[in-house]
Amino acid sequence: MNHFGKINLFVIFFIFLIGCDQNKKLTQNFTISELIINIFNDNIENEYKFIAHAGGGIDNIKYTNSLEAINKSIKLGYKLIEIDLIETSDNKLVGAHDWDHFRKISECCKANEIPKLEDFKNYKIKNNFNTVDYKKINEIFLKNEDLILITDKTNNFDLINTSFTFDNRRLIVEIFGRENYFKAIKNDIKNPMYSASINELDFIKKHNIKLIAVHSGDFILNKKIYKKLSDDGTIIFVYSTNDTKFIKENSDSISSFYSDFIDVKNKVCVSQDCVTY
Repeated sequence: MNHFGKINLFVIFFIFLIGCDQNKKLTQNFTISELIINIFNDNIENEYKFIAHAGGGIDNIKYTNSLEAINKSIKLGYKLIEIDLIETSDNKLVGAHDWDHFRKISECCKANEIPKLEDFKNYKIKNNFNTVDYKKINEIFLKNEDLILITDKTNNFDLINTSFTFDNRRLIVEIFGRENYFKAIKNDIKNPMYSASINELDFIKKHNIKLIAVHSGDFILNKKIYKKLSDDGTIIFVYSTNDTKFIKENSDSISSFYSDFIDVKNKVCVSQDCVTY
């Protein structure tokens, strides 16, 4: 390697080190909102123990993100409502898992076509349920001040910040990827929840991440490690389960469970699909 090549490598390495130091300083000085910390101080028996997965199940159907599913979940006692958010062609946030899935459960659009907001609002899900968009979500969460919204799919932080008008301490944003985690903090996301796996344990510890989402299979395989994280103050959400046995056995280390069919008030599954997946 010539002299100039070595200099270039040194400059790149130096910039990398500066970036690492800045990110570590950023996360060391960051904490999620006190509101969320206080909710999960008692992580064994509190009313925020369950998350309505994709708005919650309805008529034994998952992943509708529909208005009726959300309203049913609220009646069942859910205080944490997760909604998958994707963007319309005119850059508005709407509730849907992804456009391919939405086409399957509605009469929406041609393949590879993304509708505008006004068109999206007119589609019916499973010929029966109504869609939700950012305006409807605002309406629900302004009316129900004890609810917490959990977002999934999008990491468009600028759009999240400008779309939701209720107290942003009541908003938990699932984060995908390390750089997005740093970006979320810089964009004033109050409660970034890192989508984690056991392979990222060192990253979680290094950056003092205290709110994570973990797949149930990963949790089961690494239960002791996650329990230690929980004992050290990490809030752990696990997706997804409708199995009351799994819930009972792991309530001491899981702060909240994503679920489709759990009746929160009676702690029973109200579907035949009572599994952990």
